[in-house]
Amino acid sequence: MIIPNNFSRRWADTQVDLMLGLQQIHEKEKVVNGFFTNIVEERLKEVSNRKYALLCRSGSHAIGIALITYGLGYGDKVIVPSYSCPATLSSITIIGCEPVFCEINKYGMLDTEYLDSLSTSGAKAVLATGLYGDVHDHDGVKKFCDQYDMVYINDAAQSQFALYKGVDSLKLGDIVCMSFADNKPIPVLGTFGAVLTDNEEHYHRIKQLRKNGKISRLTPYVSTGFSSHPDEDKAVQILASWKHFDTWQDKKKEISSIYDAEFKGKIKIRPIPKYSTWNAHKYVIMVTNKFISYKNLLKAGLETEQHYVDNFATLPWTPDTLKTYPMTDKFVQQSLTISNDPYMTDCEIDTVISTVIKYS
Repeated sequence: MIIPNNFSRRWADTQVDLMLGLQQIHEKEKVVNGFFTNIVEERLKEVSNRKYALLCRSGSHAIGIALITYGLGYGDKVIVPSYSCPATLSSITIIGCEPVFCEINKYGMLDTEYLDSLSTSGAKAVLATGLYGDVHDHDGVKKFCDQYDMVYINDAAQSQFALYKGVDSLKLGDIVCMSFADNKPIPVLGTFGAVLTDNEEHYHRIKQLRKNGKISRLTPYVSTGFSSHPDEDKAVQILASWKHFDTWQDKKKEISSIYDAEFKGKIKIRPIPKYSTWNAHKYVIMVTNKFISYKNLLKAGLETEQHYVDNFATLPWTPDTLKTYPMTDKFVQQSLTISNDPYMTDCEIDTVISTVIKYS
């Protein structure tokens, strides 16, 4: 069985740094928000050119923290794409915000052509998500947010280190949310996150929010908050993976180029916008019915991933709307992720190609 991500092969490259890091954590007697957390946060500041970077326990927490940092909460409306990773929606609704849905474009991300129609929705922010390793239409989102005085939150969980017109996605937006997980550009076991900002006041607010609403155990409460103070072992995992990031990216792009050539004229591929330099996060094909294709491919020995399966606007617990979202429905039905894992062998790459062409 060819699987989406091969953890056992990755372990061979990262285990020395991981084990050494765990040993050092125990020797330093500090398991949360210590030496390794500081290294990662400083590195994030450097690569993003942001003044402040703060780790937290998930990308979902990062989004919630970002919203609350700007004073958003119960009853406040936030524009989100009608199709995305489930965390895009759940992260705003769990703190009481109300989603306002925007249709996606042919790339699978928020279609800025629809934003003007939402200018009178009462929304106070736009949560723009880069999907599949591409950056959303930054210029369109920024222009809209500037015009209507809305907060621009950049959900870069999947677009981190992708480029928008040559600019790293982590430099875009009023505030940036990141995610680290087993399938992210910088993988860890489980999930982790980060919030990036240039605002000093927001920096101190985020520090409070990620530790239950208070800077430290003995200081007064400022507000409610998240149990999201950063674990040192996850910081070690980030550093161990980051060490191989460039090598992994090069290999993922090499595999994807082979796919492009072999699938041309045979398999439809999700297009990449010209303004985005893809970070190779997910390689997505468009099939007639991804649920059927998934089963057929699995029987043939190839495990794929059905990213994603929900039209947010049709869920029973989201606001009712009379609008239709045809591009969202298309992606719900057709988008299927195939493996471009950097540890795939040449034989496995050839098998993926032949299997996809035959069974999808």
